[in-house]
Amino acid sequence: MLNELEINGFKTIRHESINLGKVNIFIGGNGVGKSNILEAIGILSACLKRDVSAGELQKKGVRLSVPTLFKSAFKNTKLRSNFDLKATVDNSIVYSASITAGKLSEELQFFSERLQYNNEKIMGRSNHGISVAGLQDAHLLRDTDKTRGIWDRYRDVVRLSDKLIDSIDSLSDYAIYSPQTSFLRGVDIESNIIKPMGLNGGGLAQAVSTVLNQWSASKHKSENSKLYERVFNLVWTPGWTNQFSVKARNPETVSAAVKTAESTLYFRDKFMHATRNYLSAYDSSEGTLYLLFLVVLLLHNETPEIFAIDNIDNALNPAITKKLIETIIYVLCASDHNDVKISPKQIFLTSHNPTSLDAFDIFDDSQRIFVVGREKDGATKINRLQPAKGMEKSDWIKMSGGRNLSELWIEGKIKGALGL
Repeated sequence: MLNELEINGFKTIRHESINLGKVNIFIGGNGVGKSNILEAIGILSACLKRDVSAGELQKKGVRLSVPTLFKSAFKNTKLRSNFDLKATVDNSIVYSASITAGKLSEELQFFSERLQYNNEKIMGRSNHGISVAGLQDAHLLRDTDKTRGIWDRYRDVVRLSDKLIDSIDSLSDYAIYSPQTSFLRGVDIESNIIKPMGLNGGGLAQAVSTVLNQWSASKHKSENSKLYERVFNLVWTPGWTNQFSVKARNPETVSAAVKTAESTLYFRDKFMHATRNYLSAYDSSEGTLYLLFLVVLLLHNETPEIFAIDNIDNALNPAITKKLIETIIYVLCASDHNDVKISPKQIFLTSHNPTSLDAFDIFDDSQRIFVVGREKDGATKINRLQPAKGMEKSDWIKMSGGRNLSELWIEGKIKGALGL
């Protein structure tokens, strides 16, 4: 798990340090820097996965700005040469990187890196060169590629702890998902399909088939059935469908003018006549497709252990948004399915929907709400919404007048949440 994130000089973020939980949501006005936080983690992940090339950043869901736009550039402040990122993982691993984003360069490059495990330096790079614990070969330590991370270059040539490798692999697989309707419907094809499906929803039908097979194979275990059923119930929440399947494209239900894959999703409309009650993904509800996309992310055995969803409330009404986040919190935080092997371990969300907060228990440290705003000079400020030290739930209810978090947000009682 990513325990702590430190960001310096990245886009709108001058300097912020964030302590994180299992389920983390960032709220605030438009343009305050919520997505920048997700992208900072994406760049850290790319550093550890392989490199900071445009291709690797794209696989993470990071917007491909020109290099200089990755750096903070506040008025009346000396322009930076680098931006700096630091991650603490599993309370024992500290990785930091300083990235050069030069005016004349077409790509980001490493200025320095450092990896520590249990307070011991494992690898590092600076203007003095590269150092790797246990490696003395000067030829191997030559810094010939400023875009490639040292972890990817040297992890296979020295002995390393399995725990260190597993923890870094979890962070290096991180991605920012942002589903879009055309990809969910199967009419657009993503150029970068990652596991278990594209960041925008490409390959949803195939991923659904895999999850259904997983469920079928594990139905003999009662704890598995309970988890799968609860998560799949999200698909029925809109109320119009009670069955879906993945089938070959049927010309009777998909117009020849619509270009879709050979296999597509079909939903049964429970209100329609039996001869015309199946709709393809192309004709189905956008919100239902979005919910199915999230079901796949929560259950698929190839989902990254750490991932983000930008705009979790996309295409959903307030009640369904709350139920969706309640389900996410259940999957990641509840203890009654500890024996079920699921991929997600930590998630990062952004939202503009006040009801998203009503799913959270701010007295549970694994669930964290962060209010993101901008200071007078434009710098992003991130504050955790939490009860005062020593406060009991009864005290919070009294202080809030019995109102839930969504009401406090709408009424402007959560400082900075409305972006004013």
